[in-house]
Formats: sequence, structure tokens, C-alpha cells
Amino acid sequence: MILITGANVKTGRAIIKALLSKGERIRAFVHKTEHIQEIESLGEMEVVLGDMMDQNAVNEALVGIRAVYHICSAMNPNEVQIGQVMLNAARLAEVEHFVFHSVLHPVIQEMPHHQKKLMVEELLVNSGIPYTIIQPGVLMQNLLESWKLLSERGIFQQKYFTTQETRISMVDLEDVAEAASIILTGSGFTGATYEFCGPENLSLSDMIAAMEQRLGHEIKVETPQDETFSARLKKLELGDYQVNTRVKMFQHYNEHGSIGNSNVLTWILGRKPNDFSSFIFRTLKSKN
Repeated sequence: MILITGANVKTGRAIIKALLSKGERIRAFVHKTEHIQEIESLGEMEVVLGDMMDQNAVNEALVGIRAVYHICSAMNPNEVQIGQVMLNAARLAEVEHFVFHSVLHPVIQEMPHHQKKLMVEELLVNSGIPYTIIQPGVLMQNLLESWKLLSERGIFQQKYFTTQETRISMVDLEDVAEAASIILTGSGFTGATYEFCGPENLSLSDMIAAMEQRLGHEIKVETPQDETFSARLKKLELGDYQVNTRVKMFQHYNEHGSIGNSNVLTWILGRKPNDFSSFIFRTLKSKN
């Protein structure tokens, strides 16, 4: 059986779907009662409720587990402590394979969540547990947060790009999930760190061109100022750490971009990863 933590985030749900399609037995770890029914709607699996900071709850969740795919909630200030709790439980349960969902280029310390991801990576490498570290680039699916405005009014609200020079390696979550399922169910993947990136390092103009071609109308770009962006996040009841970390992340992307390489993902999938235009086309089909 495979345990997925952070099961109700979009990444967790995608990986669960990929594993269920292979006939794997899944146990999903969720934090809120209202998430149980949402996860159960994906297919037959066990769902357990708990807090990843609770060592006893995590220990119980790992009983009888062969492999773990660990996803911490986005920009969690307690990510390092949670990572240690997970590794304690994995060692106790004698887990055969621990896969950690990290981030592309965790060595960039200007972004606090990258710093915490790197610290968890170090804990994992030193744990003695057979491991794989996955470092995905920016998910194409993140753009779906502004899809309604984009498709209905032709307005693309974004914070990734402020200059023509900025380039971001985006990756399709469906490719990440498929590759993760291969790693979790295959052999020969332990002791490795894999960067997962799509086939393009996209500029804003690249993305706009693909959107306009697929949507069939002009796209206008809106980039909110940091103050406006922070205020929106606070209305969503995000804490100061999460708000400030997101602002710092976008500031770094705007100055340096986030460049990646798709060779590793191509090797694991046995095909070229999906490009941005095909993602937009697939999203249009699913929404219509």
C-alpha cells in the first residue's frame, strides 16, 4: 500500500488518480474532515484524518505502508518539523521507499520555502531510508486560478513575469503525476534526485501567443502590485509567512526566472513531456 500525504491538494489528487489507474492500493492522509468525501470521490482507497505535526497520528497512518509520497502543504512554516515527523514514522514502519515532493532549485535560499525544502531533503538523505526526491518546476495548472477571467474576459492575471527576459520552466501536473506513479511502482529509482520540467522555458510572450492561438481572441495581461497581491492573499486567511514567502518567490522569478531541463522527465515517461499549448488545448476541452 502507498501513502499519499497532502492528499487533497491538486498534486496529491493527481498522483492518487495516476496510481489508481495502475490498480494500486492507496491510503490518503488528509487534514480536514470535509476533505474525506472529496478524496473518496476519486476512487476506492483508505482515507485517514490527522495532523502531520502529530507524531502518533502519522505513525498510525504509516502502519502497513510500503511506500510514501510526501507532499507538505504549500509554503508551510513548519515544513522541516513535519518532514522530521514523517521520517520518524517511516523509519518506525520500515518503509521501503520514501518519495519527497520538493521544488525545482531548492538551493536558491532567497525564497524561504526553497530553504525549508532543502533542509527536508538533507534530513531525508541522512535518514537511511530508501528515497527519491522529486523537484518539479512551476505547474502549468497554477494558471487555472485565473482561468475564468482569462477565458471569459481575455485577462491573464499573473505575477510570474514583469520583463521580456523572464523565462519560467513550467511542467504539466499530469506528467508529474504519471512520472511519480512510475517511480512509486517501479524499481531502480531510489537514491536519486530528479528535476521535473516541461519542454519549454517560457516567456510571457510565448504564453500569450499560445493562449491567443488556442482561445481565439486577444489576451491582456494584468500584474498586480505586491501590496494588492498581499492584500488578496490575506483575504484568503493566509498567514504572514505564506504571504511574504509568495511575494519573495515572485520577486525572485521576476528577476531571475526559473530555468529547467526536460531530459529527466522525458527519460522517465518514455516520451516528450506536454508543452504549454497542449495544456491550454486540453483545458479548453475539459471546460467545454
